[in-house]
Amino acid sequence: MAPTHHPDIPVLDQFAGHGVEVNGLIVPGRAIESTLARHALNLVVNNPDETFKVSLIGSATAVCRGGREILLTTQHQLRGVEPTQVSMLTDSGSHIITSGGYRGFLPHPQTDAHDIVAFDFAEPCKDRPELRKHFFDLSKVPPDVAVGDPAVIAMLLSGYPAADQNYDVYENNHLGLVRRQVVCQPHAQPSDNALLTVRVVRPLERHPDGMSGGSAFVIRLERGRPHAYFAGIIIRGGRDFFTIMRASVVCAFIDTVFRSG
Repeated sequence: MAPTHHPDIPVLDQFAGHGVEVNGLIVPGRAIESTLARHALNLVVNNPDETFKVSLIGSATAVCRGGREILLTTQHQLRGVEPTQVSMLTDSGSHIITSGGYRGFLPHPQTDAHDIVAFDFAEPCKDRPELRKHFFDLSKVPPDVAVGDPAVIAMLLSGYPAADQNYDVYENNHLGLVRRQVVCQPHAQPSDNALLTVRVVRPLERHPDGMSGGSAFVIRLERGRPHAYFAGIIIRGGRDFFTIMRASVVCAFIDTVFRSG
């Protein structure tokens, strides 16, 4: 039996006793939020500094498309940053892994629909296969989210707000990364069809600065069963609303820049 949709009950509680299909696999309902959110990573930049070895500059989303591991983020987060130093940390935090190159609308995007950049981690993942678990399988283009679709139960946005991170280097040599998960609903279709506006179910107490580049997933009922799909990446956000770049646009961007590159 499919779970009943109660908008005021957290997604985790709704699916606690049910399975959610993700890329053909059934994920236990109690694990669906953490399963989807793990593909959002803190956007890390390698520094030539013995004390502050990395900078934390926002969020990113890890996907695998066309057999290539790709880290996606927004171009506006990279102002003043050397893109070749964008990195991933190993789980222990002991190694900083830089990308094998990047593609985007450089140097400055003219519209939010171009505010995306992709870092190629295919070669680094060959050397560090433990990184691959972070990349969501995006081999198929997921269906776009439609505003007003009654089958949409919720959207889950994940990222790393700057104010939540704990960079305690001097006292404890500790890097505390804190991921925030925000439950939303589709709200409006902007004039640019590449984008979607979503409303936060419960307004945030603090501005989520730094969540740009993070992941967006949608949970939708199909034939009485909940399915989860990649919905895009976060472009901008506030306490009440977020703008995301649609999954189909993200896929088209990846296909274009890596085919031409």
